[in-house]
Amino acid sequence: MKEKLLPLFLPMLSLTCGWTLAQTPPPPTPKPHVVEVPQPEQPSVATASGDDLDPAKVAEYQKRFEEGYALEQAGKLAEARAIYDGILAEEPKAKRSLLEAGKISFKLNELARADDYLEKLHALVPDFPEAIELLIQINQTLKRDVKVELLLRDFRELHDSGKVPELSQSLCFVRERIPLGQQEIVISQFFDYTQDPNTVWMAEVFDPTGELKRRLLLNYDADATRALRAKDAKYAGTQVFTWFEHVLKEGQVKEIDAYLQIFALPDYQKFRSAMLVILADPPKPIYSAPVDAPPH
Repeated sequence: MKEKLLPLFLPMLSLTCGWTLAQTPPPPTPKPHVVEVPQPEQPSVATASGDDLDPAKVAEYQKRFEEGYALEQAGKLAEARAIYDGILAEEPKAKRSLLEAGKISFKLNELARADDYLEKLHALVPDFPEAIELLIQINQTLKRDVKVELLLRDFRELHDSGKVPELSQSLCFVRERIPLGQQEIVISQFFDYTQDPNTVWMAEVFDPTGELKRRLLLNYDADATRALRAKDAKYAGTQVFTWFEHVLKEGQVKEIDAYLQIFALPDYQKFRSAMLVILADPPKPIYSAPVDAPPH
C-alpha cells in the first residue's frame, strides 16, 4: 500500500517536522453535504427573458411539459426527453425543458448531449446553481480541465455573492460521480476548507440502494499548520492536510481513522488518484479514535 500511495505525494512529503498525529484531535463529522443544492424559483417551462409568447402557446407547452415530466418520474427517460426536444424545437429558450433534458442525458451517460442542453440553460440563467453543478460534473467526467476551472470560478463567485441564499448557506457541492462496479463514488468539494469542518474534498461510496458505505476526507489541519509554522520560519507558507476515513457501522460514524499527513494541497487529480488507491487497498491507520471519545 505504501509503495502505491507515497509516490503520489512524494514532492509534498519531503518536509520533516516531527509532528505526530496523536497531538491532533479528530475532525468533526461534516454536516450532510448538499448533493442537489436547494434552488431558487425553477426556470419556467417555455418563457425566456424578453419573449412575449402567445398565452395559448405557453399553455400548450405547459401541458406537453407536464406529460414529459410524468414520463420522466416514471423512469421513461427517452420518451420524456423526446417530448422536451419537441418543445425545444419550437421554443429553443424553454428553460425547464433544457434543464430536464440535460438531467436525463446525464443519467443516461450521454455527456456531450447533456452538456449541450445545460450550456444553453446556463447562458439563459447564469445564476442557476443546479445547472452549474451539473456542468461541473459533466465536464469533470469529460476531462475538460480548463472548462471545469472556469465553472468552479463561476460557482464560487455565485456562492460568495449571496444572490442565492440557499447556495450561500451550503458547505459544498458535488464535483464528480464515479461508477465503482455496482456502487458509486460521489466526490464533494467544499467552498472554503479553512472554515468548519475544514474539509477540502469528501469521497462517499454508495451501494445500489443509495446506502452510504464509506467516507474518505481530505481535511485541513489548522492546529498542525500553526504548530509547524511556529517551529521554523521556513514553513511560513506551509499548510498541513490529513487523510481521514469515517468508519461506518449501520450507517453511523463510529470511528475516525487517519491515514496520512501531507504538507501542501494536492491538485484534484492527485487527490482523486490517491482516493481510489485508498478505497481499493486501505492502509493501516496511523491514528484512530472512536467518535465522541477523547483523543488518545
